[in-house]
Amino acid sequence: MGCVRSRHARSRTTGLINLLAVAAVTAALGVVALRAWRGIQAPSDAVVALLTMAAGYLLADLLTGFVHWFCDTFFDERTPIIGPGLIAPFREHHRSPLLMTQHGFLELTGSSFCGLAPLLALFVWLGGSFAAPVNAFVLALSAGAAGTNLLHRWAHEPSPSAFTRTLQRTGLVLTPERHARHHRPPYAAGYCVTSGWMNPICERLNIWTRAEAALTAVGFPAGGTHHEVGD
Repeated sequence: MGCVRSRHARSRTTGLINLLAVAAVTAALGVVALRAWRGIQAPSDAVVALLTMAAGYLLADLLTGFVHWFCDTFFDERTPIIGPGLIAPFREHHRSPLLMTQHGFLELTGSSFCGLAPLLALFVWLGGSFAAPVNAFVLALSAGAAGTNLLHRWAHEPSPSAFTRTLQRTGLVLTPERHARHHRPPYAAGYCVTSGWMNPICERLNIWTRAEAALTAVGFPAGGTHHEVGD
């Protein structure tokens, strides 16, 4: 009974932390969006802000793809500290791709919001004098990073909502077709799951293969999904 109560207490604590992180990031994004809007004084400012938002969104796709690749490629679920909380969810997803569609919002996105909250808070604190393009860039980067697991889940939804299907048709978010390669042998592609736009570039440049060779050479233990048989 004591162990059960302890697990429930940890679950409640984790849920509260995730909820606070979501609230903090949402508030900070509102501040950054307002600063970007106030900094637009002319049509040319709006064009530049839109271009920097596109760049920020692409960077979010790349950075979250790097985290996805790393967790799929190195260490395992028993690794101290990072194993249970970071590596395990990625490995679980490969064993059961549809399981993430059953997770609640906080369970699905909590780790992303928790990781982003202190960085975004620091930017809000220091960034009062930043120009509109900088705020626009950070807004898109942060929103893309915070929402990556949700967008990933949408690509696995058996019956996505009309809103989700509309976004996917525009190409602004990850589509099932764009993500399908990640779940096909040799399970070594399609790591970028925010929009998936960066996947062709990463694969054309062999970024993941080169990065794995470099990190393996300095002692990182390979043992991820593409080293295993099956999905």
